[in-house]
Amino acid sequence: MLQALPYHLKVRDHFAQQTKTWNFFASVNTKEEQLAQYKTELLKNTYKFDVNADAAIYEKVEKAKEKLGLEQLPVTVYQAQYTDEMNASIVFLNNEAHIVFSGRITQLLDDNELLAILAHELTHVKLYSTLQGELEIAERIIMAIAGNYHSEPAYYETARLYRLYTEIYCDRGAYTVVGDTSPVITSLVKIATGLDKVSAGSYAKQAEEIFSTASGVKAATISHPENFIRARAIQLWHEKKEDAEAEIIKMIEGSTDLDQLDVFKQNELLLFTRTFMQLLLKPNWFRSALVGSLAKQYFADFSYDEEITPDEQFVEIINGSHTSIKDYLGYIMLDFALVDGALEQIPFGWAFQFAETIQLKDVFEAIVKKELQLSDKKLQQHKQKTMAAWYKLKEGGKEQVVLEGDASA
Repeated sequence: MLQALPYHLKVRDHFAQQTKTWNFFASVNTKEEQLAQYKTELLKNTYKFDVNADAAIYEKVEKAKEKLGLEQLPVTVYQAQYTDEMNASIVFLNNEAHIVFSGRITQLLDDNELLAILAHELTHVKLYSTLQGELEIAERIIMAIAGNYHSEPAYYETARLYRLYTEIYCDRGAYTVVGDTSPVITSLVKIATGLDKVSAGSYAKQAEEIFSTASGVKAATISHPENFIRARAIQLWHEKKEDAEAEIIKMIEGSTDLDQLDVFKQNELLLFTRTFMQLLLKPNWFRSALVGSLAKQYFADFSYDEEITPDEQFVEIINGSHTSIKDYLGYIMLDFALVDGALEQIPFGWAFQFAETIQLKDVFEAIVKKELQLSDKKLQQHKQKTMAAWYKLKEGGKEQVVLEGDASA
């Protein structure tokens, strides 16, 4: 049974909470004149397949509609002119679907592959019709925001992932109609490569090899995800159905790269950063005016937390983070170690100890070495000197810092 993917629902729920934005996009209705104009442009730039003369195509359309529960949907198929690029697209206006082929798709694909492509495109309508059209509204919102020049990169990434998951969903629709993964995969590869003959099994194996040899592989395009990801996703769904979702999500999103945060991971990182800083700045001696001012630059409403301690889950999150996130946290420690010269060597010593406690020792030392332009020997001398200053403060009873998992505290 076809169901919207978890990411679709996350995006829907996110924007549904923004009442004004949601209501604005939900109230936009396609007018009859807009539909008429679109049809006119199609007729100018395409060949419209005739229901009688091109009965083989419309027979496949009807089969796909029946399997997808779209029996009442009017569908027209066109062949684009003036382009050799192979592609298939669909526009859904006023409860009418218009499928446009580009390039020599109808010559290249066999009957099952052409059925798979038609079913894939019609499954877009299936998704748009789900949940009273809420997912179609969510897509228009995120695409509009991502298309704005002034939008944050996180919205672009959210749009990329939303569209990517939509392609995965529509591949499942194609599979539902044809009952086999092979035509879904071979049609995908043929359109991408222009080859007349391809092996679905070989390509699926190739996709599996990519993920068994390359860590962190994930999709990176907004209109269509990499074909090997789609091929592997449909194969996993064929084998495991809903039990494959976690593996597919990991494959698509990978680990969180600092430069590829969607709105959800951006918010998660903000919350984690606040906790990270509260742990780093827990010692009372660290709460000088300059340190507090820097903390306010990160979060205008930053506050200290007397009770906070790092637990195993906190450390596990760091261990599982992308290299860019670990570097980001390392530079936060460096920022606060350097901000107040009046505190002398103590913040650096504490930062070295803190980094070891949360298992960022190597990352932090590499950053210190690079930014302070230290040799290996100078780095060790700097570490020993600053940690001695921090231990002296602690042993003097002026500061008692106890961090869960820190045996030396």
